[in-house]
Amino acid sequence: MPQIHQSLRQALFFFSLFGLLILAACGPSVAPGEGEIGQAAAPTSDANLLAAPIDPAAVFSAPRSASSSADGEVDANGLPVGFLADGRPYRGSLDAPVVIEEFSDFQCPFCSRFALQTLSQINQNQVASGEVLFLYYDFPLSSIHPQAEAAANATRCAADQGAAAYWDMHDLLFARMDAWGNSQANSTFIAYAEELGLDSAIFAECVQSNKHIEAVRDDVDLGLSRGVSSTPSFFINEQPLIGAQPLEVFNQAIATIQNGGELTANQPANTEPPTPTPVAISEEGVAATLGSAEAPYTIVEFTDYGCAACARYVADTLPTLKEILVDSGQVRYILKDFPQAASGTAAQTAAAAARCAGEQDAYWPMHEALFATQEVWVQNQASADAHFQTLAADLNLDQAAFRGCLSSGQFDAAIQTAVAEGQRVAVGELPYFFIEGYPLSGAEPNSVAVALGLPMNVPIDGAYSIGDPNAPITIVEYTDYQCPFCTRHFAETLPLLRQNFIDTGKVLYVFKDFPLTNIHPQAVLAAAAARCAGAQEAYMPMHDALFTNQSLWSGQNNAADLFVGFAADLGLDSDLFRTCLESGEMETAVFADLNEGMSFGVNGTPAFFINGFLVSGALPYASFEQGLNGLLADSEQQ
Repeated sequence: MPQIHQSLRQALFFFSLFGLLILAACGPSVAPGEGEIGQAAAPTSDANLLAAPIDPAAVFSAPRSASSSADGEVDANGLPVGFLADGRPYRGSLDAPVVIEEFSDFQCPFCSRFALQTLSQINQNQVASGEVLFLYYDFPLSSIHPQAEAAANATRCAADQGAAAYWDMHDLLFARMDAWGNSQANSTFIAYAEELGLDSAIFAECVQSNKHIEAVRDDVDLGLSRGVSSTPSFFINEQPLIGAQPLEVFNQAIATIQNGGELTANQPANTEPPTPTPVAISEEGVAATLGSAEAPYTIVEFTDYGCAACARYVADTLPTLKEILVDSGQVRYILKDFPQAASGTAAQTAAAAARCAGEQDAYWPMHEALFATQEVWVQNQASADAHFQTLAADLNLDQAAFRGCLSSGQFDAAIQTAVAEGQRVAVGELPYFFIEGYPLSGAEPNSVAVALGLPMNVPIDGAYSIGDPNAPITIVEYTDYQCPFCTRHFAETLPLLRQNFIDTGKVLYVFKDFPLTNIHPQAVLAAAAARCAGAQEAYMPMHDALFTNQSLWSGQNNAADLFVGFAADLGLDSDLFRTCLESGEMETAVFADLNEGMSFGVNGTPAFFINGFLVSGALPYASFEQGLNGLLADSEQQ
């Protein structure tokens, strides 16, 4: 993606310098392309909800039967969802002539790419039109994706509360894969359940008890019996299609099967995502713009006023984007309407309402109001027009002019022009963006912030730090005291950073905890030890002692006693220190750091935010030096 503004230029400088890869880091980070083929979990046999292996031929029997509990249910996009009689989750019409079965892994990057880029289009087209029934099977590659089974279990725990809940969780896990692929995955899943409005207590008990793990493994057993060895793998009316193939491959495969043909046996293997190429977006059908027409860069957003993710983006991300990119004159922001049938007819009327408000110089206030009250008018489509009129009154618009505009249909053609263009350029999951013509899908605040070059606002209040609080550069490190790569950073890089950047007033260096408990069982206790020493004004001496002596305490059953000994050697009140350590009082703060790091996309250690931009891995000092000097030079020019 090309440069967008000064901060993004800095980010891309770091990203090109550091590679945006986990170069040397502890944690379950996944390299591009990993997770396609692997040793599956050992299959077991007990059945549970969604568990019983089904006879593939039975899926195509007519009529297909659904469980009565899910009859008539629809997902967030208005698509029919439910469970087959044996508990298999489905999306689409039971009368569809084509059935797509997917064997997938929630931690597989290729599976995520399929879900976000290709499946979203199939849902909008062939599933919505009744041509395709979509079925999902779990096939976690546990040997390389340690949280994949837990994620599969979480979707089934959501399924206990309904078919729509299952698919909501399915979609959310793929959209936020980077946020939960760590040792505290279940805690994140529970937070997602609350966000989705599920009964979080029931859900938490389910995920913490691994209620459906055996059922997940039964899916693996079924997949193995059908020749599945990689993810994602598909059967389209029982004919295999392997890999996260582009949308056109699936479209052709569906058409071939509908016409009675057979899929080729020589299918391409999974490959790295192709290098994106920019597409031309026209000036026709524009709803509104922000920023100067002379801005060097352009972002085009396709949106739907009935889209929940779009509402979240408007509330959480757009204000920051506007402040940093648009108001600074770096970006011209163009909005185009892309109302979906799943949002109901009121979505297009809402788009017209915003444009009618724009006739009175109030497009953006109406834009915000429509999204802020989305649940009200989406759930009451019949009274949506009256609601829009109320919003116009709240904005002190000329009521007669607004009413006349809305009833005239004068913007229908422009909205349809935008929709047609969105279809032409293959707009996917909304909100959908083109940044200098390069596509980007999704509305998660942190992922969009990274992709758009926005720095993360990582809080540092109350955190231990060294250096000048007014330094032009802030480095926040998320670390694990039991991680060997963190020790290498401590021994080889941090001393030089202190000498040349921290002690000279150029960098404020902040410490955060990110214990990877699944591979480092004593990391939490060590982090608590540093904080207990901090309570006696000795955080940094204990921090240094823990890393210096990592080989002495790592893996030892008496680590707590060793930490007390370190405290005594540092001249601390060892009894007070032991009481603090044994009470567990510091663990809450440790896990708060962990959860915070996950929310910012951290999934391995050490990880750094340099003026808000994420850089991962135990990088050599020379890389830090070059990057920091570049930032200092930029700051001097501003």
